[in-house]
Amino acid sequence: MRFIGSKVLLLTEIEKVIKENVQSAQLFCDLFSGTSVVGRYFKKDYKIISNDLLYFSYVLQKASIEVNKKPLYDKLQNLLDMNPFEYLVNTEVSIDCFEETPFIYQNYSPNEDCDRQYFTNENALRIDFIRQSIEKWKNEEIINEQEYFYLLAALIEGIPFVSNIAGTYGAFLKHWDKRAFKKFELIQIDLYDNNKNNISFNKDSNQLIKEISGDILYIDPPYNQRQYAPNYHILETIARYDNPQIRGKTGLRPYDDIKSKYCVKREVLKNFQELIHCANFKHIIVSYSTEGIMNMEDIEKTLNEYGNPNTYKLYKIPYRRYKHRPGKVEHDLHELLFYIQKD
Repeated sequence: MRFIGSKVLLLTEIEKVIKENVQSAQLFCDLFSGTSVVGRYFKKDYKIISNDLLYFSYVLQKASIEVNKKPLYDKLQNLLDMNPFEYLVNTEVSIDCFEETPFIYQNYSPNEDCDRQYFTNENALRIDFIRQSIEKWKNEEIINEQEYFYLLAALIEGIPFVSNIAGTYGAFLKHWDKRAFKKFELIQIDLYDNNKNNISFNKDSNQLIKEISGDILYIDPPYNQRQYAPNYHILETIARYDNPQIRGKTGLRPYDDIKSKYCVKREVLKNFQELIHCANFKHIIVSYSTEGIMNMEDIEKTLNEYGNPNTYKLYKIPYRRYKHRPGKVEHDLHELLFYIQKD
């Protein structure tokens, strides 16, 4: 899934930091999970705790971190007499087949009441049909919790492949991109069975840190002042399917209750200091960027204040070069990995 700040390309670098500094560990915490790529990667080595403030992220965590083996859907397959994934993507769907309002079709695809074009009519109706079916099966106890979240995650994972957007859901394209005309497909997450009781949370990180403890704490907070909630509001709405009161040209859902303080320049350092102070973990690794709203000196000072300064290390990883306008100086952008131990 395309996601701002994804650490897919940084996974091996994080692993190198761990191998260089950590001799023994059982539990790894991914505190700002996003699409859960870090937790998924290290699931092979550790018991995982993952967390994120966004609910659609929590869905992905529940499916990929907590679930170790693909669900069987015994009750559902007996009811449908076929594979539920095939049923959901191949059953014929029309506007007339819905008992409840098809919220995505009504609000995010073009119709007589809406000019937003995030999805074609066909794919919007398919998304509504799948989402309502999953919820109905859960309410009727035809599927269990793991089956529910795995199906829901497959829906969330499939949405970017048919979304008429440039990168995030902060805006839709004025002209249809060819990807929007693809037939919607559910994307089943590959699972790794580490035979452990992995746990996922949907909480504010500064609250959760007071409730958990472990060996390795990986911290990847937002770098800049762009809130994630409005950029991924449609994924959040599909995950929750709570018929929110939406507004504006893009159909934005309310998000005051899930604004991250790590995106607010006047609040970020205070919250980061509190987080490190409260962290009951032996090893702390922080991902940040040279373009972040916190500077390196403040991060270093905070880590050394609450950790063991003799163990502090900073790794600078260049991961892309970019140019400003012609005639301007070319700059290097670095990903920063900070490491420290807490006694």
